[in-house]
Amino acid sequence: MQDNKENKNGGVTFCSWNIRGANDPIKRSKIMAHLKSLKVDIAFLQETHTKLQTQMRFRANWIGQTYHLSFTAKARGTAIIIRKGITFILKNTISDKERRYTIVAGEIYSTPLTLINIYAPNFDNPQFFKKIMHQIDEYNFQNV
Repeated sequence: MQDNKENKNGGVTFCSWNIRGANDPIKRSKIMAHLKSLKVDIAFLQETHTKLQTQMRFRANWIGQTYHLSFTAKARGTAIIIRKGITFILKNTISDKERRYTIVAGEIYSTPLTLINIYAPNFDNPQFFKKIMHQIDEYNFQNV
């Protein structure tokens, strides 16, 4: 895995991926291997469909910070995973009861940052996005 100091732009690399389930150990292993091959620093995963036990396996395979929400083993779920070499200091986390979004606020290299992973409904639902925007305003998150 590339150390962030070696990144020629000096930045952090992000990836967003609808993985359509990660309960199968072989699929989970392939997902992690692909993220590592891309040298991803922070990944936003949607439709994880995982149980608590599988979340623990994500943590073991990633070797970094994970913020994971499950709904059921067959639906929804989001995860934000941060590579071990990234200096991230957690300040706050927020999620909804339907497990469609995760908001993680903290600092990376002393810079305030808010990470938001959204798995939105597949129908027009303006209230869903109003709720997220309200959360951002209510907690005064920075650098979204």
